[in-house]
Amino acid sequence: MVQQALHAINSYFFPPERPLEGTLPKWLDELTRSTVDVKRIAIIGVHGWFPARLVRAVVGEPTGTSPKFCDMMAKAFLGYLSQHGISLPSDAVTCIPLEGEGTISTREALLHKNLLNNKVWCEALSLADAVFVATHSQGTPVSTILLSRLIKEGLVHPKRQRICMLAMAGVSHGPFPYLKENYIMKYYVGAGRSHDADAARELFEFMDSETLVSKRYREALTTVINSGVKIVYVASMDDQVVPLYSGLFNGVNHPSIMRAIYIDGPLYQEKDFLTSLIVFAIKLRNAGILDHGIMVQLSEVVAGSMYGEGHSALYTEIEVYTLAVRYLFETPSLGACDLKLDRFVAQQKNNPFYLPWAMRGVLEDREVSESIHLKYEIMKLRKQYEEWEPTTKAMKEVKFRLEPMRDVILGRSKL
Repeated sequence: MVQQALHAINSYFFPPERPLEGTLPKWLDELTRSTVDVKRIAIIGVHGWFPARLVRAVVGEPTGTSPKFCDMMAKAFLGYLSQHGISLPSDAVTCIPLEGEGTISTREALLHKNLLNNKVWCEALSLADAVFVATHSQGTPVSTILLSRLIKEGLVHPKRQRICMLAMAGVSHGPFPYLKENYIMKYYVGAGRSHDADAARELFEFMDSETLVSKRYREALTTVINSGVKIVYVASMDDQVVPLYSGLFNGVNHPSIMRAIYIDGPLYQEKDFLTSLIVFAIKLRNAGILDHGIMVQLSEVVAGSMYGEGHSALYTEIEVYTLAVRYLFETPSLGACDLKLDRFVAQQKNNPFYLPWAMRGVLEDREVSESIHLKYEIMKLRKQYEEWEPTTKAMKEVKFRLEPMRDVILGRSKL
């Protein structure tokens, strides 16, 4: 089911090509050439925030460890090569699981120290032909700042190495704002000073792009992107902690950034309107087109149950890691291009009238209305809207707010 869920985005970003008779498909030919010189791989794993037992009642039990991320990425990479008849010895892959807890700056300093203290890791990282960083939740800003530092110190070499960071359910714009008012979180965050309480408070500072920690994160991201690193941001459809707009880092834009959504099997419905609308919005962002705020408006609607596992389910799925491998090897380097950073402030409660306005913005966007492919996508969306029969109060409200979809006019012709 997850393969189907990711396919909607994969097929848009990695379109299949019909090969000429007697030749390899173009992408496979390029893949074979591009990986022939890959002899050594280094994988850095960085876990997310491990909260105190009291807070786990709100954000769930932590199960994503740095060794787990390294292991999953290694399996995805080796499996991918095997599918295409490419093999590497087992010792060609070096896993670097970095562990340590605390605030962003505390963790980054500790992880950096732990890395430098291991000469085997340092040598493997420096000699690698390709480097992957796999991280989750709070580990996303930690990993970005750490990677920026490693680039500046010359411990990784983007000019000769292929580098990709997989950020799963990252807190790039903080957790859901309403979690700050949860009685457990409110008590815990305001209960005084401790390393864990400081880390919890800091998560909510990412809700504003002008805070010191957000500025440091964005500065590091600029260094990383400008160095040629590719990044895959994957959000979870029913995440109970991190909203879609945060997991997808809504406030930044660059061709080297790919966004995707993880939809757990039981939740996936191929022709579901809301799912299709979210996937469509992500397609727009991957194509460099604004989604006009649709992702922000829908994030709270698809929030998972407080006692669900949406925040952690995505890092157990091998296809999530394979997506990062494909993105690194199947897409070309895009050269120099400035990272676009937009001001972002998460709202405690969204204005319900913004959603139809955002949808209108998409429909009237020239890059959408002048694209045959995107116009076809809009036609499918309108048909799915007509057939959509939501059962929950929140979903019924979304359908009501999008009622103007019935009279959509795109370009000069009414759909």
